[in-house]
Amino acid sequence: MTKYVEHIAKAKDIVYGPGSLAPAREIFDRIKAEMKEIQMDRTLSGIGIAEKQREAQTKGAVELAKIMRANKKAIDAEMDAAEKIARADLSKPNAKPDDATIREFDEQYGALKTELLVFGGQRAATMMLDFMQSITDPYLARTLADDFTAVGVQLRENGGDPTKLRTVYDIVRATAETDSKTQAKRALQEIENLRKMTPINSMASLGSSALGESAIRAVMADHEGYLRSHGE
Repeated sequence: MTKYVEHIAKAKDIVYGPGSLAPAREIFDRIKAEMKEIQMDRTLSGIGIAEKQREAQTKGAVELAKIMRANKKAIDAEMDAAEKIARADLSKPNAKPDDATIREFDEQYGALKTELLVFGGQRAATMMLDFMQSITDPYLARTLADDFTAVGVQLRENGGDPTKLRTVYDIVRATAETDSKTQAKRALQEIENLRKMTPINSMASLGSSALGESAIRAVMADHEGYLRSHGE
């Protein structure tokens, strides 16, 4: 497993893992208990009860926002590590097969290409499609994919089966996309998306019954802004 995959998995676990909601639930349960205690306090007036309950909810919302701040810091650390590895993989040259394999490929592909482009005919098109479909090495498949625009036109014009032409192209492209650089590019896109995600499980929004709908909405939308507005 490529190391950046491990860092991405750790970041996802922070938000979506089985224990990701436990700290939030602890806050919600405690604030609910406090709200109940305040409600039962006969030394407080109705206005006093409302004020004390708002204070308790705000305190809980601040705690939740701090959890999100800590999660965000941890996620960013994992993403920084993942991005560093992915970019290093991206800068590496593609792994080439051994010289004998490349030589054999070049000879076969060159001969089939000559038959197709110079002499043409349905037989030449069929042979080329069968050859392309047989390639399983990502490096060699990349060569075919990069050359498909020119060769594909000749395949179509020489009576190659259109359905098979599409199928072979999809196979070649899928094979080529298993190379490490393509995987690294996909990882970088995922890393970018993970940096933007809300740093807590969305199910935390169900805590509105404990903290109040407006507070939950504000924290989930911008936890840092909420903390700043409360002097944190």
